[in-house]
Amino acid sequence: MKVLECYQPRGIAKIAFFVLCLGMIPFCGHLVMKDEETSGYIVYVLFFIIPILLGILAIFVYRISVIDNYITIRKWYGRCVKVNFDDITKVVFATLSGKPVDATRIHIYKGKKKVLSLDPIMENYDEMKKYLLDHIDETKIDTIS
Repeated sequence: MKVLECYQPRGIAKIAFFVLCLGMIPFCGHLVMKDEETSGYIVYVLFFIIPILLGILAIFVYRISVIDNYITIRKWYGRCVKVNFDDITKVVFATLSGKPVDATRIHIYKGKKKVLSLDPIMENYDEMKKYLLDHIDETKIDTIS
């Protein structure tokens, strides 16, 4: 049973897809004109198309789920990391100064290693923040401003 999910905003991926479509117009134009220069195609694919496609994939795949007593982090390349609430050693609420809104980035540590960061722009960020405050021991929570 999934309790809560947190993920990157989908609007960024839609903008990246639009930019990709606009960038494909000159690429298709060169294909129609049957340009003999193939090195331009290779450079175009390597430095424009592939990075945008990887960025779109990363946005749609990266997901943070809370299931019972575990936080599951699904990385953009498909790897899943499960962290038990008991294994969490420290939770840092870092307030980003100079921002007009309440922008608090949350860092979760397992041992000395940071396993997760939650940004304020993520979908369901507020619910995830409340859930963490309710279910993690107060001695593990640290605030930095």
